[in-house]
Amino acid sequence: MARIISLMFLFFCLSFKCFAQSNYLFYEQLAFDFYREEILKKFPVKEKITVYKSLNYDSSEEIYYVPSNGLKTKIPNQRDSINRIDFSKYWKNINANKFKLNLTNIDKKQFKIKKSNNGSFPKLFVHYPKVYKERVFVIVHQKHESSGTYFTIEFDQNGKIIDWCKSYYETVPVY
Repeated sequence: MARIISLMFLFFCLSFKCFAQSNYLFYEQLAFDFYREEILKKFPVKEKITVYKSLNYDSSEEIYYVPSNGLKTKIPNQRDSINRIDFSKYWKNINANKFKLNLTNIDKKQFKIKKSNNGSFPKLFVHYPKVYKERVFVIVHQKHESSGTYFTIEFDQNGKIIDWCKSYYETVPVY
């Protein structure tokens, strides 16, 4: 009996393979938590906000610059001066470029959790981190039907929030 238990334990140890977030910071989660806990207090939204558990970085919603009007750090809007964060330093496994936000303590009266990019407006997208001169920027995009708001959150390398700003845009249909 002890031999069977030993073999089962050995099999379990050898077959257990875990791909998880490494010990490095998950800037997207920090940005979402800051949005949920601080920004929504200053800029409340009346409707329920649709939020997606999985972060898909191949999304058509991606933006390629950092909306930074209002930040102390001045960032050029040229694509070449801003880099994506190197995920290989931060993650043990990139599985289909999807990561998941921890939404366990989310206010269900304020947010609707969806699995994919469908659902009603307003929608919330948390974009992958961008790096400029040792600073990390995460854009939380609150999208409405024909307008939206970018909340750009600036972090140092240790995950401490340095600054943040709000940018508004409006989409005008051309006929």
